[in-house]
Amino acid sequence: MAETQQAMTEFTFAPGERNIIGDRFSPSVVLFWLKTSIAASSTRIQYKSPNTLFGLIPLGADTKTIPLRNIASVDTSTKFNLGSLVWGVVFLFVGLGCLGSSVPVALVLILVAAANLANTMSASLVFHDPSGGANTITVSILEKDRLMQLAQEIQKLVFTDADQLRHEESMNMAQKQYAAQTNSVLIQQQMLDQQRQATADDNPSMPTE
Repeated sequence: MAETQQAMTEFTFAPGERNIIGDRFSPSVVLFWLKTSIAASSTRIQYKSPNTLFGLIPLGADTKTIPLRNIASVDTSTKFNLGSLVWGVVFLFVGLGCLGSSVPVALVLILVAAANLANTMSASLVFHDPSGGANTITVSILEKDRLMQLAQEIQKLVFTDADQLRHEESMNMAQKQYAAQTNSVLIQQQMLDQQRQATADDNPSMPTE
């Protein structure tokens, strides 16, 4: 991906982490200069997503790290945001009503309305955990294709990790079974030795002349 290396500079990875991938996305059509960063490795996923007020005013950011083994699946979706539509229409009518009395206020309200209406449609990346919970990252609808591409790459990491986990569980089970069988054989051998010793004690050998 073209922006993978740029995205990586925002996160710190351990030396043992492999298959590092990532990308950066605009959280909305209007705030194109803000970026949501998503990166994944062979062990975890990290993302940093900016928060906004009314879809226009930046208010800090959310940062989260999810172990890869806590992810059951990775999905993408296109979402219709009814709240953005409603707020957009409300601010638009209020802004148009203020044009005759206060143009600056009216322009601000119309700008907020435009920001909300532009975000009526959005694309989302969802990380589902085994317990049924989910972590959702929302980006501009214009970047849906790139988001889907990243989701496919992350899904491959999740499947690879799941295969590795099943392999480790299978190996551990085989080792436990082998240990149990070995222990059983040793116990049987000890019992047989004890029986032989008891028989020898009850029937001592006659001394040879």
